[in-house]
Amino acid sequence: MKTYDVCIVGSGAGGGTLSAHLARKGVDVVVVEGGPKVNTRTAFNTHAMPYDFRNRHIPTMKPGVAGFDSERSRGVGGKTMLWNAVAWRLGPRDFKGKTIDGAGEDWPIEYKDLAPWYSVVEREVGVCGNRDGLPDLPDGEFIEPVPLKCSDRIIQKGALKLGIPVIPVRKATLSVATAKRPACHFCGNCMAGCDVAAKYNSADVHMLPALQTGHLEILHDAVVREVVVNKDNRVTGVRYLDRVSKAEGEVRARCVVVACACVQSIALLQMSKSSLYPNGLGNSSGELGRNFIPHFTGGVQAFLQELIGTPTTNDEGFLDHAYVPSFMHNRKRDYARSFGMQFNYQNRRSVGWARSMPGMGVSLKQSIKDRYPAFVVFSPYGEMLPNRDSYIDLDYDKPDSFGLPSARRRVVWKENDRKLFADMTKWSVDILKASGAEILSVAAEPVTNHELGGCRMGDDARTSVVNRDCRSHDVPNLYVMDGSVFPSASEKNPTLTIMALAARAADNISQRFKSGAM
Repeated sequence: MKTYDVCIVGSGAGGGTLSAHLARKGVDVVVVEGGPKVNTRTAFNTHAMPYDFRNRHIPTMKPGVAGFDSERSRGVGGKTMLWNAVAWRLGPRDFKGKTIDGAGEDWPIEYKDLAPWYSVVEREVGVCGNRDGLPDLPDGEFIEPVPLKCSDRIIQKGALKLGIPVIPVRKATLSVATAKRPACHFCGNCMAGCDVAAKYNSADVHMLPALQTGHLEILHDAVVREVVVNKDNRVTGVRYLDRVSKAEGEVRARCVVVACACVQSIALLQMSKSSLYPNGLGNSSGELGRNFIPHFTGGVQAFLQELIGTPTTNDEGFLDHAYVPSFMHNRKRDYARSFGMQFNYQNRRSVGWARSMPGMGVSLKQSIKDRYPAFVVFSPYGEMLPNRDSYIDLDYDKPDSFGLPSARRRVVWKENDRKLFADMTKWSVDILKASGAEILSVAAEPVTNHELGGCRMGDDARTSVVNRDCRSHDVPNLYVMDGSVFPSASEKNPTLTIMALAARAADNISQRFKSGAM
């Protein structure tokens, strides 16, 4: 059996970026992915409508195409196939929240440590955006932003009355074509898969080109059930189950990187028990699974009265074109940290609000038609502070289709989280009302999004699981490479940071091979 230099479990933002960077450095890599190959040009229901399907249910994949069936079976490319591509850098304040705000947890690295790697990744994937000069939202290497939509401009004017900025969104989606990828054609279905790869996905943009180096292999349909550690306290590879046949297999490697996405990475490490690590691999600190810190969001639905009754136009674009960046750090408040606001990412495939319109028959249809051009959804994202009551563990009483224990999430909202949620909801309503909106609904409770934490990065092995290079404190040739390593969440979408950490870690791993430390 071949022994690879590096085995990466997972092919999403972290695994895909890392694999390409290592392969280009001459490191022999195998990516082990639990899902099937995905042909982005033919596999997705990108432009299908609800009325095309029984019960108005739109499957992600076209009928008869396998993929994204469960948490352990996503497909080559992982979540980057279905993400919205929002790509923010974390700012200096985000890395040192405990020092600055006295709450949360500091990262063991600073913004300046990651800034060069943000630039590398932005140039590779193509991030559109504007250089806005905001201290908490650092500028990057951008191609030109997409124009704001009419409704964005209305909200921008309303927010300005309250002293709140509205800026063009930054996304890993091409606003101008490159030699290998076309520009976005604004079909408005970004989270249903991009069938031209104008939106970044790790398979098309990072891994497929890296295959040409001869240093990368991709093993798909292989659901990893264990990371193997030997008596010398070194990982030697992984054991997996074939997704279709359930047959067992093994991959051997000198280094293993777990990059399954936050919750599944934690679950895999917790399943990988041994005499050395009876409570989960690399868990001598007891911190594995602790301090789960997903973003929380709410939601306000409204109609911009200026647009009620106007002609319907195709203005979906690539969903949200604008963003309300954090503006609370310099304002008086009774909670720590802050929030940002994504909005206007509804499309014609999701019009559940129509059920609440008044009327019957012709009058009902007319009320829906009148309000369709005016509908807008506001989704503020808040930063949850770490707490030990929020964690990931395994549920052995609910095995999945592979016979493996399910990952169980426990989230407990603390006082700071609830205060922040209430305030970000209030500001959302205030901005919409200042924009002349008719409020339809306001979320009463937070819901989670962007799963982060549980495998915390830190300098102290007693209070963290991996070090500043995302390498296990306990096992010298084990790395973790996804949002689980975040010590604090920020309010910003995490994917660009995961990719920058992966590019940075590739340097560390290749140097350790060269020095003989691996």
